[in-house]
Amino acid sequence: MFKYRILTLATLVTILSLGLTSSGQAEWFSDYTVSPSDWDVEATVDPNQLITVRLRNKTDQTLVYALANDNSQRLAPGKTGEFLVRVGRQPGETSTILINTPEYTYPLIYNFRVIPKNILTIEITSTRADNPHQERTIYIDERGRVYSF
Repeated sequence: MFKYRILTLATLVTILSLGLTSSGQAEWFSDYTVSPSDWDVEATVDPNQLITVRLRNKTDQTLVYALANDNSQRLAPGKTGEFLVRVGRQPGETSTILINTPEYTYPLIYNFRVIPKNILTIEITSTRADNPHQERTIYIDERGRVYSF
Protein backbone atom coordinates (compact mmCIF):
# COMPACT_ATOMS: atom_id res chain seq x y z
CA MET A 1 0.00 0.00 0.00
CA PHE A 2 2.85 2.39 0.89
CA LYS A 3 4.54 1.76 -2.47
CA TYR A 4 1.33 2.73 -4.27
CA ARG A 5 1.10 5.97 -2.30
CA ILE A 6 4.68 6.87 -3.20
CA LEU A 7 4.09 5.98 -6.85
CA THR A 8 0.91 8.05 -6.93
CA LEU A 9 2.61 10.99 -5.26
CA ALA A 10 5.53 10.79 -7.70
CA THR A 11 3.08 10.78 -10.61
CA LEU A 12 1.29 13.84 -9.23
CA VAL A 13 4.56 15.72 -8.75
CA THR A 14 5.62 14.89 -12.31
CA ILE A 15 2.33 16.08 -13.75
CA LEU A 16 2.40 19.27 -11.67
CA SER A 17 5.94 20.02 -12.78
CA LEU A 18 4.78 19.92 -16.41
CA GLY A 19 2.78 23.08 -15.87
CA LEU A 20 -0.72 22.12 -14.83
CA THR A 21 -2.87 25.25 -14.64
CA SER A 22 -5.34 26.10 -11.91
CA SER A 23 -8.97 26.90 -12.55
CA GLY A 24 -9.76 27.89 -8.95
CA GLN A 25 -13.27 26.49 -9.07
CA ALA A 26 -15.33 26.76 -5.88
CA GLU A 27 -18.72 25.48 -6.96
CA TRP A 28 -20.02 21.95 -6.56
CA PHE A 29 -18.95 19.46 -9.21
CA SER A 30 -21.80 17.06 -9.71
CA ASP A 31 -22.36 16.76 -13.46
CA TYR A 32 -19.96 13.98 -14.35
CA THR A 33 -21.06 13.71 -17.95
CA VAL A 34 -18.45 16.40 -18.65
CA SER A 35 -16.41 16.00 -15.49
CA PRO A 36 -12.89 17.12 -14.72
CA SER A 37 -10.12 14.66 -15.42
CA ASP A 38 -8.26 13.03 -12.55
CA TRP A 39 -5.70 15.82 -12.50
CA ASP A 40 -7.90 18.88 -12.91
CA VAL A 41 -8.11 21.28 -10.00
CA GLU A 42 -11.33 20.59 -8.08
CA ALA A 43 -11.09 23.63 -5.76
CA THR A 44 -8.53 26.09 -4.41
CA VAL A 45 -7.87 26.99 -0.77
CA ASP A 46 -5.48 29.47 0.84
CA PRO A 47 -2.29 27.49 1.53
CA ASN A 48 -0.95 30.19 3.88
CA GLN A 49 -3.65 29.42 6.45
CA LEU A 50 -4.80 26.29 8.20
CA ILE A 51 -7.39 24.51 6.10
CA THR A 52 -10.48 23.09 7.74
CA VAL A 53 -11.55 19.99 5.87
CA ARG A 54 -15.21 19.15 6.43
CA LEU A 55 -16.33 15.72 5.21
CA ARG A 56 -20.04 15.02 4.77
CA ASN A 57 -20.95 11.36 4.43
CA LYS A 58 -23.95 11.25 2.09
CA THR A 59 -23.67 7.46 1.62
CA ASP A 60 -25.37 4.65 3.53
CA GLN A 61 -21.95 3.19 4.44
CA THR A 62 -19.53 3.93 7.26
CA LEU A 63 -16.44 5.60 5.83
CA VAL A 64 -12.85 5.53 7.02
CA TYR A 65 -10.73 8.64 6.45
CA ALA A 66 -7.28 9.84 7.41
CA LEU A 67 -4.48 12.14 6.48
CA ALA A 68 -1.70 10.00 5.04
CA ASN A 69 0.48 8.57 7.83
CA ASP A 70 -2.18 9.39 10.46
CA ASN A 71 -4.61 7.27 12.41
CA SER A 72 -7.85 6.66 10.59
CA GLN A 73 -11.23 7.89 11.78
CA ARG A 74 -14.70 6.50 11.10
CA LEU A 75 -17.54 8.58 9.72
CA ALA A 76 -21.05 7.13 10.07
CA PRO A 77 -23.68 7.55 7.33
CA GLY A 78 -25.22 11.03 7.35
CA LYS A 79 -22.56 12.43 9.70
CA THR A 80 -19.97 15.19 9.26
CA GLY A 81 -16.32 15.05 10.33
CA GLU A 82 -13.78 17.88 10.50
CA PHE A 83 -10.03 18.14 10.79
CA LEU A 84 -7.28 20.68 10.11
CA VAL A 85 -4.68 20.46 7.36
CA ARG A 86 -1.55 22.48 6.79
CA VAL A 87 0.15 22.20 3.41
CA GLY A 88 3.88 22.39 2.82
CA ARG A 89 5.50 25.37 1.15
CA GLN A 90 7.94 23.54 -1.11
CA PRO A 91 7.00 22.33 -4.61
CA GLY A 92 5.71 18.79 -4.42
CA GLU A 93 4.76 18.96 -0.73
CA THR A 94 1.19 17.75 -0.72
CA SER A 95 -1.27 16.90 2.01
CA THR A 96 -2.96 13.61 1.24
CA ILE A 97 -6.40 12.65 2.49
CA LEU A 98 -7.55 9.06 2.08
CA ILE A 99 -11.27 8.20 2.14
CA ASN A 100 -12.80 4.77 1.71
CA THR A 101 -15.12 2.18 3.12
CA PRO A 102 -13.51 -0.28 5.55
CA GLU A 103 -13.38 -3.07 2.96
CA TYR A 104 -12.51 -0.83 -0.05
CA THR A 105 -15.52 -2.20 -1.92
CA TYR A 106 -17.90 0.73 -2.14
CA PRO A 107 -17.46 3.17 -5.07
CA LEU A 108 -17.37 6.82 -3.99
CA ILE A 109 -17.46 10.23 -5.61
CA TYR A 110 -16.66 13.65 -4.12
CA ASN A 111 -18.22 17.08 -4.55
CA PHE A 112 -16.04 20.03 -3.48
CA ARG A 113 -16.82 23.52 -2.28
CA VAL A 114 -14.71 26.13 -0.52
CA ILE A 115 -16.53 28.43 1.87
CA PRO A 116 -15.21 31.46 3.79
CA LYS A 117 -12.56 31.03 6.49
CA ASN A 118 -10.70 28.47 4.33
CA ILE A 119 -13.15 25.62 4.85
CA LEU A 120 -12.96 22.88 2.22
CA THR A 121 -16.27 21.01 2.23
CA ILE A 122 -16.33 17.59 0.61
CA GLU A 123 -19.62 15.79 0.12
CA ILE A 124 -19.05 12.08 -0.33
CA THR A 125 -21.70 10.16 -2.24
CA SER A 126 -21.99 6.70 -3.68
CA THR A 127 -21.70 5.97 -7.37
CA ARG A 128 -21.90 3.02 -9.74
CA ALA A 129 -19.06 0.52 -9.78
CA ASP A 130 -18.52 1.20 -13.50
CA ASN A 131 -18.19 4.99 -13.03
CA PRO A 132 -14.66 5.91 -14.20
CA HIS A 133 -14.70 8.97 -11.90
CA GLN A 134 -14.63 7.02 -8.63
CA GLU A 135 -12.44 8.68 -6.04
CA ARG A 136 -10.51 7.56 -2.96
CA THR A 137 -7.74 10.13 -2.50
CA ILE A 138 -7.48 13.90 -2.25
CA TYR A 139 -4.29 15.95 -2.61
CA ILE A 140 -3.82 19.57 -1.59
CA ASP A 141 -0.61 20.99 -3.05
CA GLU A 142 1.66 23.82 -1.87
CA ARG A 143 -0.40 26.36 -3.86
CA GLY A 144 -3.67 25.27 -2.27
CA ARG A 145 -4.95 23.44 -5.34
CA VAL A 146 -7.18 20.48 -4.53
CA TYR A 147 -7.07 17.35 -6.70
CA SER A 148 -8.89 14.05 -6.40
CA PHE A 149 -8.74 10.66 -8.01
